[in-house]
Amino acid sequence: MSGKQAHTAISRSVTEKLRNGQVVTIRPMEKSDIELERAFITNLSPESRHFRFLGGIGEPSEQLLKQLTDIDHDEREAFIALLESDKGPLEIGAARYILEASRTAAECAVVVADDWQMQGLGTLLLNRLIESARARGVKHLYSIDSAENIKLRDVARSMGWDCHTDPQDHTQVIFTLDLSAT
Repeated sequence: MSGKQAHTAISRSVTEKLRNGQVVTIRPMEKSDIELERAFITNLSPESRHFRFLGGIGEPSEQLLKQLTDIDHDEREAFIALLESDKGPLEIGAARYILEASRTAAECAVVVADDWQMQGLGTLLLNRLIESARARGVKHLYSIDSAENIKLRDVARSMGWDCHTDPQDHTQVIFTLDLSAT
């Protein structure tokens, strides 16, 4: 499969079943998802917002929302997990990465809505990121996270990510995954 074919295969929407039996749709993020992203971030608990953004943010700014939803699907990739509700689509998770200039490594992040944590969605989103990164020839993924985020540490370790304390900040950890070895 060529790189373009691989990208096309991961650029489609897929449905997945969570541990609780709920079916979600995971698809690439679009600019038009800005209001879904606003509601999603606003409804995260302060702890989840802290873990995702490594700091206290309240209402997300327009600049942040544009940055999170203006995805080129090449250097910047993002996937969104959606449920259909009686009020329309509801975002319950997002995963993203941004390539470094070398295009061989990418920083990534995943966040799952508080009510949907521990249902396997984080793993599904991470797997989608890994698949996308491999299709682009990325050799390493990494994430800088709060050392207090025990749930993420457990998921990452179960998926084979290495974890070590950030030498610049002992309150943070760095997860790395060698994509050429897995």
